[in-house]
Amino acid sequence: MPESILETMSAFANTPGGGVIILGVDENAEFSIVGVYDPKRCQQALASYARKNFSITITIETILINVGSKQVVWARVLESDRTVKPVKIEKSGKAYIRLYDGDYHLSPQEEMFFIAGRGPSHFDEDTISGSRVEDLNKDLTQSYIARRRKQSQALAKLEDEDILFRTGVIDRKGELTVAGAVALGIFPQQFLPNYSIKVSVQKKSRPNRVRAVNVNSIDGPIPTILSETLHWLEHNTDELTLNLSSGHVRNVREYPVSVVRELVANTLIHRDMNPVSMLQNISLIIEDDRLVISNPGGLYGLSVDELGHTSSKTRNAKIAEICQYVVDDGGENVIERLGSGIPRILEELASLDMAPPTFIDAGIYFTVILKPAGAEPDEPVVILEKDTGDKKSNIDLILAALRTEPLSRSQIEKATGLTFAKVRYSLSKLIGQGRVQRVGNGTSAATKYTVL
Repeated sequence: MPESILETMSAFANTPGGGVIILGVDENAEFSIVGVYDPKRCQQALASYARKNFSITITIETILINVGSKQVVWARVLESDRTVKPVKIEKSGKAYIRLYDGDYHLSPQEEMFFIAGRGPSHFDEDTISGSRVEDLNKDLTQSYIARRRKQSQALAKLEDEDILFRTGVIDRKGELTVAGAVALGIFPQQFLPNYSIKVSVQKKSRPNRVRAVNVNSIDGPIPTILSETLHWLEHNTDELTLNLSSGHVRNVREYPVSVVRELVANTLIHRDMNPVSMLQNISLIIEDDRLVISNPGGLYGLSVDELGHTSSKTRNAKIAEICQYVVDDGGENVIERLGSGIPRILEELASLDMAPPTFIDAGIYFTVILKPAGAEPDEPVVILEKDTGDKKSNIDLILAALRTEPLSRSQIEKATGLTFAKVRYSLSKLIGQGRVQRVGNGTSAATKYTVL
């Protein structure tokens, strides 16, 4: 039983989705299976810790797993309800969060993130004291009003300021709401100084004394931030010529502009607007092998696994509603319809043989990691079968699925449970070895794979 077990349990209880602790595996010996000394006592101890050692009772589920002659304890710590976070260790009074592969003590400010998130999110509807209609961008506002009139017979008969009031841009006194300011304001940062994106290029390949280049803070209303961020991206990335698995050749940016646009738009619209989160900026960093977007506040109303697959609650409903009628500097809608962005991103990346984004929800922030076009996928992992202890490689799983019938890449993913990147990597090796071949008309959607 590790000495840090309470810290890990606190961290998982505070982390979206919870987490799994496996006892009986030696991390310092290449994760070899060593078993636990007394499995039943181990389970009982975990259950006792969950009930007696924290600010609230933690829910934990445990299973004994036989791996050869050894027994390991598999324990899932469920995420605690957001109304009771952060979960603290009672003896020390400290709370923890899980970041990557470690447990980190929450700072007082980070604890405030959780406390502020206990109630419903209506911060975007708050009124900004001292603001006026004159603080709105005239061109954006007139375009917005015209589109609202066109879309609604009820609004079509109203005066301009009445439309702005009825749609949540201003209040009855004519002061701007937070949503109205960030979507249509001349310079929202006058009132919300950290509603901006900090962009930079941070590559290890540069001299050691150079921490970052092309550092900038992109501000203005949402349409301007969106356009300027994409302009910055185009000046700091290269155009590549790719040979795709479909047989086609495409010229694309290292990070496709359409994909980054969706990610940045989602970030601007769905970022946490509570006063604690608003002490921080959004950040976009280009590293040697990835683009990283980090957003204050975690996901709202859904989990990472549900992204792109289910409808969700919208944290900033008023910002999202207004932005459906706002166009960026290039004349494109800031957003089309809610819930369509992630599926569109995944489809575009798949068409370019690119790995899907990695989404990390730490509760106090949300991060998206995007690998560049042409990057090699991660090495395939070995899957441990709980019931027998046998090991099957991803290649074995794919071959077993293809022996039944030819399958498309998405069908292989569904049949094996493997990710897009792992399927793509394994297929490329199998094709190179002459064990699998493509069949179909050459388009990515119609291509299937069969064993030889």
